[in-house]
Amino acid sequence: MHRIQFRETVEILGVISIVSSLLLVAWQVRQSNRIADTDIKIQLTQEYNELHRIRLTSPELAKLYPKLASPRNHLITATESSQMEGLAWHYVNIYSSAQAAYDSGLLSREQFEIYIAGATWLVDAYPGLHTHFIKIYTILPMMRASEVFQPIAELATRKQQEGSESQ
Repeated sequence: MHRIQFRETVEILGVISIVSSLLLVAWQVRQSNRIADTDIKIQLTQEYNELHRIRLTSPELAKLYPKLASPRNHLITATESSQMEGLAWHYVNIYSSAQAAYDSGLLSREQFEIYIAGATWLVDAYPGLHTHFIKIYTILPMMRASEVFQPIAELATRKQQEGSESQ
């Protein structure tokens, strides 16, 4: 009789230890995901911070932003156009990194949606980047399938339709 009770007790303790181990592993996986999400957010935010730091400390770059916001009201030099193209590429690289991090499970949906909103805001706020975004869009076909680039894809489609209608 004691042997049966002892055996049942050992089996129960075994099950409890297995369940405890699984719970610990689940907690560790969750913590790892949270750390990865935070690390990606920090890295992507540093890209924005660096851009804003340069904008604050460089009068030449700071002068570019009013031209980005309303390009029709300003004369844009070849140098400024080159800077705008570089800025468009910089944003595309940030959004491409966000898409890759999200696709790899390293960035939460909530955080990823912030980048989608950011791309939408850029397209709306800076018409001076439109030409450059469309150029990049035609160069990089992978943008068409990336969710984060949908605002740019919609811009390119809209501009193509406007061009077709005006002809």
